[in-house]
Parts: sequence; C-alpha cells; structure tokens
Amino acid sequence: MMSAGLRRARGRPPSIGDVNGSSPLDDLVERLAAVLSGILATGSSAPSGPPELTGMEAGRLARRGAAAVLPAVLAMQQVQERVRSRGTAAAWDGLLHRRCLMEPIPSRVDGAEPSSGAGGCTDGPVLHRNSRAGWELLRATSEVETGGQCWRVTHELARRAPAPQVTAARAGKLTESGAGFDPPPSARFYRLTRGDIATWAEATGDGNPIHLLAGRAAEVGLRAGPDDVVAHGLLLGALSLALDQSSPDRRISLKFIGSADVPASPRGGAAPWATLAADPDGVVVSKGRRIVLRRGR
Repeated sequence: MMSAGLRRARGRPPSIGDVNGSSPLDDLVERLAAVLSGILATGSSAPSGPPELTGMEAGRLARRGAAAVLPAVLAMQQVQERVRSRGTAAAWDGLLHRRCLMEPIPSRVDGAEPSSGAGGCTDGPVLHRNSRAGWELLRATSEVETGGQCWRVTHELARRAPAPQVTAARAGKLTESGAGFDPPPSARFYRLTRGDIATWAEATGDGNPIHLLAGRAAEVGLRAGPDDVVAHGLLLGALSLALDQSSPDRRISLKFIGSADVPASPRGGAAPWATLAADPDGVVVSKGRRIVLRRGR
C-alpha cells in the first residue's frame, strides 16, 4: 500500500526537494534512512563486538543509502499497485524479489527535452510474466523521477506455481544456499532485527507476509526457518549502497541470492536479531556462511 503522503503527490511527478519545504519523497527518504541508521549504528569489526560508528556518521551513511535506493522503492510501489489492480488483494503475497536494476535514462542525464510522461518518465510499469521449473516469474520495468533525474528500474520477482501445477517437492527452493562463504577479514558486522524489517515495510508500503508473519517465507520457498521472517531485498540493497556508492556510470545492479531471515519471536527472553556481514564496499552482504546479496559494478 502506498503511503498517504505519496498518494497526495500522485498528481505531479515526484521529486526530492520541493521549493516550499519538505516533499513527500523527502519524508520517505528520512523514514528509510531512520531504519538504516539503526542498523548501521550497530556496525562492528567483529560479530559480537561493540558498535564503532558515531550516530552522526551512521546517519550520514543511512541518508546516502536511502537516497540511492529510492528509485527502486518508488518503482516497486508502482509494481505492487499494478499487480494488485489486476488480481486480488492478496496478489502481492508470496512474491519473492530476485533482482533489481536501476539505470539513469540518458536523455535526462544529457539534458534533452522529455519525450513522454510527466518529467520525461513513461506512465506505469510494463509487466512480463512467464513460468519455469514450477515458478511464476514476473519482470516489471518502470520509469520514475527523483530529484529531476528519470530512472528506468527493472524488478524481477517470482512465486511458486500453485498446485496442482507443481508440487513443493518438484519446485524445490528458489534461492541458492551459498553455504561455505566466509566474510573477508575486513568485513563489518551489523545487527538486523524484526523491528527493522517491520518499520521498513511500513515506510515502503510493502506488507508482503513473508516479511511480517512467521513461517510464511519458508512456505513460499525461501531457506528460512518456521519461526522466521525475512528482510526486504531493497532493505539489504539500501544497506549495501549506504556503505559505498554505485559504479561511475550510476548503474546499480542488485542480485538477491538468499534470504536474510530473523526469528519472529524472542528466544530465551532476548529480542530476536540476525547478524549480517558486508565487505567494506558493501558489494557482498552475507548472513552466516550464506551470501544474501551481491551488487554488480
């Protein structure tokens, strides 16, 4: 569901930094940054070591990551609206994020006049569906504008085909195991909580049950436990982009290889959390010995 502030802005092209004060997208960036700041503030050079970033530094990195992932968040909101408008209220449930590609549209970078749509961006996402090996695959391409720059964003999602088309045994797992990966010696470690995931879901409007309800991720084919919820792919992507910016051509490629799962209920009386590891550039994010995100250069 799209936030009320963004719904009010639907009549004009979204951009950051309205002349007369804070825009709805400014507010969204701050809400995303608040989630990231809390995670970054736990950063340490050892899995159980004390935090090493100041609050000011964590906040600066968080705003960088939030602004970098914003085009993908806006495009995902468009895709969610389209999917639900063509199906039922539950049409979004169980979709798994596999890849995201963000590319600045050259005509806007070069200062050319817009060719179509508000601010040069076309209207709405273009969806392509197919099926393979017991999975329904969805590829959605959208164009969104942030800060006067038009971006083309492609999201790839998947969902296990319903019975009797395929059985769970035939469908298997969608994500790779990634077992055997060891974080580099220079890796930094961060704590991810269920509260972080829930707050990100509220800020972005992505309430897919796999992020909020225990066990739903395992049911749809992710390598998660029966008491786990999993982080949004774009939350992991934002963390990666907070640690280091994109390639010189500003093309951002995110591949969600595995799931960052967190227990949905306390164990032993302690608040549940999971440890993520990231290399200094944020190109690879892992949980345990499994890679959960790899960013292209």
